Formats: sequence, C-alpha cells, structure tokens
Amino acid sequence: MLFICSCDCLNTGGFMKVKIMKNNKLWMEDNAIRQLESIADFKGVESIVGLPDLHMGKQPVGCTICTQQFVYPFLIGNDIGCGITLYETQEKTRKIKVERLVRKLENTGIYGKYSIGGGNHFIELTGIDKVYNQDLANQLGIDTKKAYLLIHSGSRAVGESIYREYASLEGLEKGSKRFDSYIEEHDKAVAYARDNRNHLADIFTQMANIKSDNRIIIDCIHNYLEMVDGKYYHRKGSISSLSHTYAIIAGTRGSCSYIVKTIPRSDELYSVSHGCGRKIMRSECKGKLQSKYKRDELKRTSLGSYVISKNKALLYEEATEAYKRIDDVIETLLQYKCIEIIATLKPMVTYKC
Repeated sequence: MLFICSCDCLNTGGFMKVKIMKNNKLWMEDNAIRQLESIADFKGVESIVGLPDLHMGKQPVGCTICTQQFVYPFLIGNDIGCGITLYETQEKTRKIKVERLVRKLENTGIYGKYSIGGGNHFIELTGIDKVYNQDLANQLGIDTKKAYLLIHSGSRAVGESIYREYASLEGLEKGSKRFDSYIEEHDKAVAYARDNRNHLADIFTQMANIKSDNRIIIDCIHNYLEMVDGKYYHRKGSISSLSHTYAIIAGTRGSCSYIVKTIPRSDELYSVSHGCGRKIMRSECKGKLQSKYKRDELKRTSLGSYVISKNKALLYEEATEAYKRIDDVIETLLQYKCIEIIATLKPMVTYKC
C-alpha cells in the first residue's frame, strides 16, 4: 500500500510555500527554481522543498511537494519506485581483477524483462573509500575489505505505462475512482522497481562471475508518493528521512557516493537528496564536452574507475562535469542538519545500458 508515515513534530506554521535548500557555494539553476515555483499554485499544494540537487526536467527533479486532497502523477514521473540499493558481495576488493572484468563486461549485456534503463541509471561495483562513523558502519555490517554492488534503477516500462495513463497537470482528487486506481498502480510499480533491482543484482553478479548472496545493506527509493499525517508527499529525486533511516546519495561516475544516516526535519519535509543533480542539460553535453574529451577518455575516470556503456552519447551526458559537485550537495545537507555521514564508496566499474 501507499507509504504511510506519522510524525508528531509536523508543523508547517509560518513555513514558506517554496523553500530552496542552498548556500553561496552550491550552484543552483534559476530555471529549476522557477519551474518549482510554478507548481506552488496547483490545487492542494501546501509546501514545497527544493533540495540541493534540484535541476530541471520534464518535472523538477530533486524536490518534495506536499499536497492535500490532490495527487499529481505528473510530478512523480514515469519511473515510479526508482531508487538505489546497496548490496554486499563476498568478494574482497583487492582480489578483483578490474581490467579483466571490464573486458568481460564490454562483451556482454543485460536483456529481457529486467533492465537498468538509460540516463543516470547504473550498476556499479564499488568499495569502501573512507569510514566517518565506525559505530554506524558496524550497525550496518559494513566490511571495508569487501566489494559492494550499487544499483540505481526503477520500474521502467511498468512505470511508463502508468504515467501515460494518469499524468495530468489537473491532478487526481482524493475519493475519485482514478485517484484510487492510481494509488493501487503506483504501489505495484514501487514493488516492481525493487524486484527489478534485486534481479539485476543477481544477473550482474552471475554475468561478472562475482561471488555474492546480494545481501541488501540499504534500499532507498526517491520517486514515489508518501503519505505523512494525511498529506501527500510527492518525492521526485527525494529520499524520505521518515521511511529511510539510512540512505545512499550517489556521486557522479567520477566521484564517491555517500552512505548517510538521515535526520528527520519537518522544515525540509523530511527530505534528503538522492544524488548530485544535473548542471548541463543532456542535449548540450556532447557539444560542450566533445572538444575537451575524446569519447574513449570518458571510459576512465579521475578516480581510476571504468565506465562501460554501449551508448556513445551517454558517455558525454553522464560525464562528471555534467553534474554538480557531490561534495557541495553533501555540505549543504550537513548545513541543514539533514544527514550524518557514515562512509564513502569509491567506484571500480560502472556498468550502464
């Protein structure tokens, strides 16, 4: 059923209808802020928070929108249930022959019912870079010697079909048949997205010949509807600190990702960023970056990790420079007291569509 949370400290009295979490150091796109502000007059909208990774898309990405009486499938988008899951493998990082693995993966693919998807979705073989809070790391059962699998994907075609059926700027009013029907389909898509990630973990570890029982360390979703004290929180690129005690905030393919403990804060609508947020539109990436990088140069990052993608344009679209700095996003979340850092993950191999 719909994610339902209750919090006694919910209080939006005196809360600005649109709040943007930023500081002087963090780059923030003016058009993304205006896009978010344009939603404030939708029927039933009470408050909006733009997270540090806020950027433009078909709908604003990196935000939480709180409504009463109405829900807006358009604001959730087509990849309902999209999230990031961290799996533990049984392999030691020092024993993985990365270059041999890359050659193997370059000649294989994932086909059929389960898929990673395009854009910023990925499967990443990664390891612990640094532990900041050993006690919390111990609670999660983190082993600094082991390799981990990080998977970012969602409900794919399932979510797309629901989006096409229900997306409308007019929204769906509580009590209507279409409202109830959308909630039912939404919940199915969230479950399918989680199942998709779990199957991808099994497929990838077998394909890469990596020993793993794929124990889940953290599973956090960021595209979905959550009910909090009778209100509807539309989360688009937004992790709930009520539903998720721990979260993964993904870096770019050339930077570390963060394992964090979330800190529920009502002023920020109990929200945490899901990643860096785009800085350059996809349609502009190749034009801006191809004079700086040859395509093959983007297959190796500044961290020494490898990026595997059969989609040539995607290498430019997903270049590190196309995104905000993850450290600026994390610093902003720390400033707003929304997270506590547990550890960082350093990529070894990133496998895309």
